[in-house]
Parts: sequence; C-alpha cells; structure tokens
Amino acid sequence: MSNTTQTTIAALLTEIDQRIIGASITTRAAIAAIKDRKQNLCIGTLLPLEQDLELALSLYRAALCLHRTKGGAE
Repeated sequence: MSNTTQTTIAALLTEIDQRIIGASITTRAAIAAIKDRKQNLCIGTLLPLEQDLELALSLYRAALCLHRTKGGAE
C-alpha cells in the first residue's frame, strides 16, 4: 500500500470517527429530550443523524475501495 493510500485512508477514518462522535452526541441529546417527554424535540434532534450516518457509511466504503484497489493492499 502506498503512503498516499495510507494517508488517504487515515484521513477517511478520522472523518468517520468525527461523524460517529457527532452522531453519538446527537443521539444523547435525543435521549435527553425523550426522557423529558418531548417527543417532537427528540425526533427533530435526530433528523440530521440520517445524513451523518450515510456520510460515515460512504467514507467507510471509500476506505475499503481504496484498500481493495489493485496495489492498495500490498
């Protein structure tokens, strides 16, 4: 695996980590809202979660794709 590939995968993993941390923070806020019996606030808080998780999944797939590309797993 080239240094460029490793650097790129590391950057992708860092961004995945940030998205998952953000998703966890969002989820905790939604949990707090539902515990306060504020269902609308809970669901409204969760709405951005879908985009963050989809982006994290796309970044994950990009990292795997780089690894699987010819010469990527040497």
